[in-house]
Amino acid sequence: MTPAFTNVRVPGTSPSSTRNGDRMFREIPFDVSALRGDFGEPQKEFESLRFWLDKQIYSSHSLLVTMASTILMRAGRSRCRLASTATVRTIQPIVYPSASPRYERGFVSFSRSRWHKQNSSSHNGSSGSTDSSSSTRDAGLAFTSVLSDPNDVPGPRGIPSRAEQLRRLQEAGVIFDVLVVGGGATGAGTALDAASRGLSVACVERGDFASETSSRSTKLIWAGIRYMGTATAALLSPKLWQHPVDTVHQFVGEMKMVWHCHVERRYMTSVNRHLCNWIPIAVPFNSWHISPPPMGHPLFGYFPFLAPVVFKFYDALSVFTCPPSYVLTKSRAQRDFPQLDPDGLKYAAVFYEAQHNDSRTNLAIAMTAAEKGAAIANYTEMVDLIHNEAGRVVGAVVLDRMTGKQWKVYAKKVVLAGGPFTDQLRSMEAGKVPPAVRGSAGTHIVLPGYFVPHNMGLLDCNTSDGRFLFILPWLGHTLIGTTDKKGPAETLQNPPEDEVVWLLKESQKFLRKDLKVRRSDVLSAWRGWRPLAVDPHATADSPVSRDHVISENPESGVIFIAGGKWTTWREMAQEVIDRVVGPSGPPSLTLDIPLHGAEGYENNLAIQLIQRYGMDTTVAEHLVKTYGGRAWEVCELMQPTGKAWPKFGNLLVEGFPYIDAEVLYATREYACTIEDVLSRRTRLAYLNRDAAVAAIEPVADILARELGWTAKAKEQQIQAARNYVESYSGRKPDQAGKLLREASYQSPIDIFTALDTDHSGFLDQQEVMEVATILGFQMSSKEVTKAFEQMDKDGFGRVSVEAFQNWWHAHPNSAYRKHLLKELGVGETTAKDRRKQNAA
Repeated sequence: MTPAFTNVRVPGTSPSSTRNGDRMFREIPFDVSALRGDFGEPQKEFESLRFWLDKQIYSSHSLLVTMASTILMRAGRSRCRLASTATVRTIQPIVYPSASPRYERGFVSFSRSRWHKQNSSSHNGSSGSTDSSSSTRDAGLAFTSVLSDPNDVPGPRGIPSRAEQLRRLQEAGVIFDVLVVGGGATGAGTALDAASRGLSVACVERGDFASETSSRSTKLIWAGIRYMGTATAALLSPKLWQHPVDTVHQFVGEMKMVWHCHVERRYMTSVNRHLCNWIPIAVPFNSWHISPPPMGHPLFGYFPFLAPVVFKFYDALSVFTCPPSYVLTKSRAQRDFPQLDPDGLKYAAVFYEAQHNDSRTNLAIAMTAAEKGAAIANYTEMVDLIHNEAGRVVGAVVLDRMTGKQWKVYAKKVVLAGGPFTDQLRSMEAGKVPPAVRGSAGTHIVLPGYFVPHNMGLLDCNTSDGRFLFILPWLGHTLIGTTDKKGPAETLQNPPEDEVVWLLKESQKFLRKDLKVRRSDVLSAWRGWRPLAVDPHATADSPVSRDHVISENPESGVIFIAGGKWTTWREMAQEVIDRVVGPSGPPSLTLDIPLHGAEGYENNLAIQLIQRYGMDTTVAEHLVKTYGGRAWEVCELMQPTGKAWPKFGNLLVEGFPYIDAEVLYATREYACTIEDVLSRRTRLAYLNRDAAVAAIEPVADILARELGWTAKAKEQQIQAARNYVESYSGRKPDQAGKLLREASYQSPIDIFTALDTDHSGFLDQQEVMEVATILGFQMSSKEVTKAFEQMDKDGFGRVSVEAFQNWWHAHPNSAYRKHLLKELGVGETTAKDRRKQNAA
């Protein structure tokens, strides 16, 4: 086939860019012959353009992103051809009455901030029904995968590799019993439940396992203490006298849900001890009456009197298999929780919940499903559903986002488990489907670990807006969350600054006044979306679910599951497969199945690792807590440190227990990108955004060798990881770069003051690093460290204003100094001029 090149206009700021109105474009060549039907199927034609564009955007230094968006046309089957102009501006659809899958791919150009507004408005403006033609591809997906054609690496011991799973998914003539779309906790759990019953199962996930909702929780496997409260409040309301039967029925239903939560929590804490631990949570009371009362019921205004009894009843629901709740007196609180403010403290009631590393639990579920026979793979996106002549769905078109290859997977039943993105999947069933799932965003922040004891958390059961707020120790840090704001789900984190500030303010309520919770203490902030679901196919007299929804489209035969919580992932999976197999099908076995890593786990495993490998205690404990019995497999990949102690375990970043061998092992557990490692295989990005940025290049070096990336693929992976990690918030608000650039600087002292974010009168290395990150300096961490060492001539680790001035005048050729001059506009234009330029 002879290539036919034309120019495609994409946003750009290169020297060759041309201005069109108020927008800058650059023209790049593209082989148009790939779009003229030579591939046979329209999806492949469109994907060739889309993935070619994906590759282009990562190599651009502009913040503008160009993507090919998917628009599913209800009106008919469509193909596309490029407009025959010298410069391609649009893609014009030509409608054919054929039975080919429905696609129209168009260009959508936007910056990251503008996309957020466009995407929000398009979702917020929709009502009534979800039309596939209004579906918009999430721009954040461009930062979650790069075409890199990874090498085939072995899987964990006894588990197929990702490459083997892809071959199984592409095997010709195979019709699976079940195809699950979604690899979060519910989707992976559904695949596990089906595979353990002996069904043939395929499971595809467009990103990494737990890349969306399932990795962004409050990290609790909790048994529903709030649901118990709302059920009681409803029972004791005037509704009891107005509608006694319905009210009692609702109360019983809510308490059954709480009971099921206790059953599921007991499964996780007893069968999967390598993934969960008990954590005591203190509920402090500063008065004997709370006003306004929690959950809006007058009875709960007296919760300080009722709390000990309520928590004992809560213990009883778990058949006292959890550690017992107790009362923490004021004097004992000073010993066990010294961060609590003693002024006005009456006492604290303490109860127990289970805590886990959510992304690790999700991965353990997925690996267990693979071990039981499921053909499960990440970065495999469902791009369309396959219908038979009767309109029933019989499979899906699947795309490998690492290679661009596309194929069809056939199945007797398709289950959609896309969390808050479920309606986007459902839009492929037919032209219009009634909406079923809304997103509710929750922001969390992470602070240094010293704000709470390492073994006890805190619950504020009555924040200023009536929500629950947890302040918990997690992985050596302090986790605070969450907020609750309705809105369309998106892939990038982008936590709103007002919610970060609200969490900081609320967290100060019960802490000592001399423990200042500052904005600069926020090491990382992130946001996730909880799916709120209704059943669009239910009859008018069907009961409304307060937990999760399982619904089947009577026309297409597709089942979707949405809603619920982390605690009930196994129960939800069981219920959806019960629906698939019917009452005469095989029963669920998952309540007795331990998850990946349980085999070989024991209480003294960390000691055994230390004695055998001579590793640091903190690293050994981390490996055991993360991988369970599989920690031995990770240790087999370690290289000597070259030190007297520790002998093994080279750290990725100082101050964190993550080692280079974990990156190698991550590829065996299907990790494909740098962000997979930073966000989910380790939790660096969730714990400390700056540490994650520092780890990008070392992680990239290891992955490039193991997965066989080309130099270009590695560069694109690094840029994609940087872009994604930047969507987290950190010690400085997102507007920090803009404020730094718009300020006026008359002398080096002004620059020093701007860099001194904690107003200590000194600069430390962290502050110097932060400014380089915020302003986007093209410097490695070693180069920034060298600049700081030049400033810190005395080697004290702190730079005074005098030392900074001396460095400024003594090192005019310093790369760091040149970047400051360039980004801050010192000596070029005034701040007022720059604001005018920015506005223009």
